[in-house]
Amino acid sequence: MGEKLKKALSFKFYLKKLTELRESPDKLARGLALGVFIGFLPIIGFQVITAVTIALFTRANKVAAAVGTHVTNPWTTIPILILDYYVGCFVLRKHACVPHIDFSSFGALLNSGKEILLPMFIGGVILGAVFSVLSYFGMKKLLQKKVSEVKDYVKHLPEAEKVAGGDVWQ
Repeated sequence: MGEKLKKALSFKFYLKKLTELRESPDKLARGLALGVFIGFLPIIGFQVITAVTIALFTRANKVAAAVGTHVTNPWTTIPILILDYYVGCFVLRKHACVPHIDFSSFGALLNSGKEILLPMFIGGVILGAVFSVLSYFGMKKLLQKKVSEVKDYVKHLPEAEKVAGGDVWQ
């Protein structure tokens, strides 16, 4: 069971699944980049829904968008949120420290939350933008290479073994 879990969490597993979708490398890379961007935002629990909804409107691949949100997973969520907070504090020129959370009333609790959420959200937007651009170009190049390998392989097959149909990877 441990081997199956290890395989399911590997980069090669997700790359294989993305290439099996038979979409253009650009559309897959756009979906993945969108998911990575959303994955850096402090909206835990709503990341996949948000990424897939935006992918519908931007014509990005919905599955790739959902996969991209997994940049935050049980092992990376806390470090990413902390990094979001510190980057946001740096941008806002605010002293980064764990603020005092006032539980005396609901209004005071909401105000304490703003002290944390605003820098976290700003940091998430900045880090999400950087890493989504990197993931777009990196994934597009990787997928184009995979597509090229498949096309070269198919080109060298005897005619009888070639699969009929159009080329969806353009």
